[in-house]
Parts: sequence; C-alpha cells; structure tokens
Amino acid sequence: MNLRYVDWIWRIKGTLPIDPLHGPETVFGKLARLFHEPNTTSEVEGDTLVFTKKNQLPQDKMSVFDSGTLRVADGVLRYDLMSRALLACFLSPLLFFAVGHVGVAFDTWRNPPEVVKAKAEAAKRRSKIKPETVPMSPIDKFLGAPKPEKKKKGDEEMGKRNKKPSMTTAYVFMGIFFALWILGRILEHVRIHSRFRRMLAGDDMASMPAGAPMMDALGRGA
Repeated sequence: MNLRYVDWIWRIKGTLPIDPLHGPETVFGKLARLFHEPNTTSEVEGDTLVFTKKNQLPQDKMSVFDSGTLRVADGVLRYDLMSRALLACFLSPLLFFAVGHVGVAFDTWRNPPEVVKAKAEAAKRRSKIKPETVPMSPIDKFLGAPKPEKKKKGDEEMGKRNKKPSMTTAYVFMGIFFALWILGRILEHVRIHSRFRRMLAGDDMASMPAGAPMMDALGRGA
C-alpha cells in the first residue's frame, strides 16, 4: 500500500521562503531552540535536520509532533512533520463506530426481535393497569392489607436505564474526535508555520541569539 496518498492524515508538510543568503547552518541555528527540549534528539546532515521526540512535555512548542525532517535548499525551508496525536484523533471515530455496532449486535443476539416485541406488548398491557385503580378484596381490607401504591419515580428511572443500546452515543463521540482532528490538522499547521516564520525573522523569543553556534546548540539537544 502506498501511504503517500493517506499520510496527510498524520503528517504536516509545508514550505517557507527564506533569505537565499542564509544557509542550512544559519537557518537551523535560529530554530535550534525547538530541538533543545527534554526527550528530543536531533541530527544535522548537510542541508537536512532530522529529529525525534518521545514523552514530550506540555511546554514543548512542538509537543504534538513525534518526528520529522527540515531541509533547506534553493532559498526554501521544507518541513515534513509526523504526529501520532493527529492519527489517534482520526482513528478514534472508527473505534467508536466499531464498538457501537458490536454493542447493538450483541443486544440483538441476546434479545431477538420477536422476544423484544413480546416484552413490549406485555409491558404495554401492564402499563394500562394502575395499581391504585384495582379494587381491594373484602378479605384484604379485613386483614389490613395496605392499599396499592402508585408507581414510584425510581421504577421509571430503572426503565430508562434498561433502554436498548443505540448508535447515538457512538455517533456523538465520533463527531467530537473527528472535529478535533480537523481543528488540529488545520491549527497545528498554521501554528508551526507561523512559529518557524517568526523564529527565522528573529521575532520569536524562542529563537537562539544570532551568534549562537548551530552545531553546539543542536548537540546539547541531542
């Protein structure tokens, strides 16, 4: 299977124009702070930076990404970032869909339609008979038997809890996680692109000082 047709689900790719006079050492030096985080390793080979992150901390500016590459060539920074969080959000609706169908199928197997229909008809007949309307026999009155009480609210709540399982809950969670994936896919791309742009322009507080050696900064992050 060729994953390049579906890897856009969990990968964020983009390009950013840079000053043609800035080589890979200058560009990666300005971005080095992003890879100088706990549980982050990075390596530079020529015009390409490769990084991996494990057990990212919340304060990590790239915590949503697990690995990726950045390449500088022809006045352009090309980035290719992978996120397991995006993949999980995309696959979660499929999981809820499967679990919901399993629950409905199990209930159908345990309670066949003909049995459910018979139970419903019996319950309907019982509901027409109200305990308080049934006359007490003289013997019961003589013995002091209590009068039939009205149906309690707790019994109604029990009936609500015994409702058949449906796909409604599964559809709700499917919608929530799919919306999270769409928002994350868009917002994370915009966020990282904007951060790269600001750091390269020297407008981001996370950027390294202009005179900081690139290899030394990345070496400490490795």
